[in-house]
Amino acid sequence: MAPLSRRHMLTILGASVAAPAIVRAQDTGPIKIGGMLPLSGPASIEGHQIILGLQFAVEEANARGGVFGRKIELVMEDDESNSTKGVTAVRKLIEREKVPFIIGTYATAVASAGAKVAREYKVPMLSGGSTGAVATDENPPGDPWFFRSWPDSNGQGEGTAQDIIRVLKKTKIAIIHDNTNYGVTLAEQVTKVAGAEGGTIVSKESYNAGEQDFSSMLTKLRTLRPEAVYIGGWAGDGANIVRQAAEVGLRTQFIGSGSMLSDDFIRLAGPASEGFAVATLYESTTPNEVGRAFGDRFRAKHKAEANTFNSLGFDSTSIAIEAMRRVGKADGAEIQKMLKSGMKDFAIAQGPAGTTAAFNAKGSVDFRCFLAIVRNGRRSLSPTG
Repeated sequence: MAPLSRRHMLTILGASVAAPAIVRAQDTGPIKIGGMLPLSGPASIEGHQIILGLQFAVEEANARGGVFGRKIELVMEDDESNSTKGVTAVRKLIEREKVPFIIGTYATAVASAGAKVAREYKVPMLSGGSTGAVATDENPPGDPWFFRSWPDSNGQGEGTAQDIIRVLKKTKIAIIHDNTNYGVTLAEQVTKVAGAEGGTIVSKESYNAGEQDFSSMLTKLRTLRPEAVYIGGWAGDGANIVRQAAEVGLRTQFIGSGSMLSDDFIRLAGPASEGFAVATLYESTTPNEVGRAFGDRFRAKHKAEANTFNSLGFDSTSIAIEAMRRVGKADGAEIQKMLKSGMKDFAIAQGPAGTTAAFNAKGSVDFRCFLAIVRNGRRSLSPTG
């Protein structure tokens, strides 16, 4: 072998000297965490509200010094409510960005597909708004990798159906729902519980998410004179239904699923939104002290009231960051263990006073939803909801 030249020797020595500096830079650089939401496509209204909560949680954590003395960097992917794009986004976040957990996503089908991939990589996902029961039902019993810090669609549907009968005093009910897992599950649960509560389902109609014209369905429904109409689906569709119902002369009590909680829904539905009732996990007037404090801080920054979508992103992100801090390292498998049983003392903004990140065996947090009613263009909690 030919002797090494002085230049080659200096190159080797330089590399060996530089290596520790690179390691130190990595140790003090930002910790990347993953986010995946529909920022375009049919659920973009919801996605753009939820991302505010993710960003707010990261900003607050960084203001406290980050974790392990390092800043947190949120890396976002747009899944467009498309399962194929969602799977690609999960792989990118894990393989390229090396994130220890992912907050995502809104559409249940996308969350379910993405969670399967994340579980293979031993990276936990915390819901970015998905409520469909299937996402947590697919978790290995007692070993969830997809976490939801609020009740699934079964719990939401049960509470809403009870409120229709007990609070709103309506018993003759029609159901309109989209054909997503979320909409179908909600419709099934409302049907089951309303019947058990003494209500009668006079009609059940379905539609495809993103449809624009509901006039024929609503004109037909008008002849049945339902006392209440429950809508299970996404915000944009729900707003179209409520607005078009007023146009065809259908006067009834409308109740919507939790997706219809944003101010965007009220804006899109216009005056027809007055009196609209909706299941809610959070309002800034919540009796939950943690939730009220979050609402105060959010209002100070954004000059707007925090809504359920903001709280969804905020709670999921805050829980995951705190679990990572408690573990002491950005390790997905260790964070999942902490999420399973080590967060029961961590208070969250959503739900009644005292609600914590106490995940059940399937990965959800159980509590009863509130009922909010739109009055004078703003949602307010029902005194008995």
